[in-house]
Amino acid sequence: MTVTWKRQFAVLWLGQAVSILTSSISQYALIWDLTARTGSATVLSLASMAALLPQGVFSLFTGAVADRFDRRKIMALADGAIGLVSLALVAGWFLLGELPIPVIMATLALRSVGSAFHSPCLQAVTPLIVPREKLSKCAGLSQGVQTLSLLLSPALAAVLFAAVPLSLIITLDALGAAFAIGFLFLARLPELRTVGDETPFHLLDDCRAGCALLRSQGWLWQLCLICGIFSVAVVPVSSLFPLMCMSYFGGTAVSASVVETAYSLGMLAGSLLLGLWGGTRNKMTAMTAALFCMGGCLLAVGGLSPAAFVAFTGLAMGMGLSSPFFNSMFTALIQEKVEGGYLGRVLGLTSAVMTLAGPIGLAATALFAEKVGLARWFALSGVLTALCGVLCLALPAVRRCDGTKEKKEMCPEG
Repeated sequence: MTVTWKRQFAVLWLGQAVSILTSSISQYALIWDLTARTGSATVLSLASMAALLPQGVFSLFTGAVADRFDRRKIMALADGAIGLVSLALVAGWFLLGELPIPVIMATLALRSVGSAFHSPCLQAVTPLIVPREKLSKCAGLSQGVQTLSLLLSPALAAVLFAAVPLSLIITLDALGAAFAIGFLFLARLPELRTVGDETPFHLLDDCRAGCALLRSQGWLWQLCLICGIFSVAVVPVSSLFPLMCMSYFGGTAVSASVVETAYSLGMLAGSLLLGLWGGTRNKMTAMTAALFCMGGCLLAVGGLSPAAFVAFTGLAMGMGLSSPFFNSMFTALIQEKVEGGYLGRVLGLTSAVMTLAGPIGLAATALFAEKVGLARWFALSGVLTALCGVLCLALPAVRRCDGTKEKKEMCPEG
């Protein structure tokens, strides 16, 4: 039995690893193409919003789809749709030579919609094959796969971007999607879906049921809001790394890449540690400690002098190291405590809250960071992150949510 679930998990994530890597390479290549063609920060900001907002908005509803239909088929359809969008982009390049910028923006948005359907299904299918006591370890390993892609994709994208036409890089993304679909069916995942009338009206009822479940569980609703505050504080930080390196510390693009690599290495180390160890028995202990660790690192950055670049690099690695102990443990906590028939909806709604909070932080950063000063802005982000840790301790429902008596029992009342 143990061999069976391990094989299913390994086969599933082998396909996902290839797809995530090729998609990330493609994403970098598209952004760099826009940078080379326009040199406009506004265009890049719009591209980031196009890649982020659709996933946040559609995640409000895609969790209900994940619960009502076969999750394996939805993931295959989402991967296939993203692959077809990539192939359509390649065809446009061959026909037009160079695609208009709005077309590229639309491509990024459509890929984001596909991710909105794929992500809750991938997270919700894991508890179907992984024993409950192994969910934290598997969440860490899954985070490690994604982090390794984050680490490798910029370098691979740089090599490919300089050596081959952009159309071939986008084709690679379509091949990665096909690879993921093949391994998705090789994994032979079990089917779990709600039995009933599969109409849009009932899907809306499912969405309402998911919201009712979220609101009826005080700890989950409060923790979801804490995660939203956390996203407002932390999402803009990584976008400020290059500017902090070059503007505050007087470095170059190489300095910025060193810090980005340090952050990714820290995240990879944290993911592997979590995958091997499994984390603390009470997940809220690890999550709260991670918030204080990351908040402390951000606060420390705010106190650095412009000559302390090495210390900044070390603190960036510390931020990366602590990140999986919040994000992965949060996912594992929901997977353990939410009944399988509602898991997709809850994961979709929590993902929407965190994803939509990111642009709020980015907008605040654009408006106030330069006026406040970069170092002080990092410190303010640290205060907000540490406040999230304080809330985890101060709110009794959140602090006690990982008790042993409430595993896999959550469902809407009535």
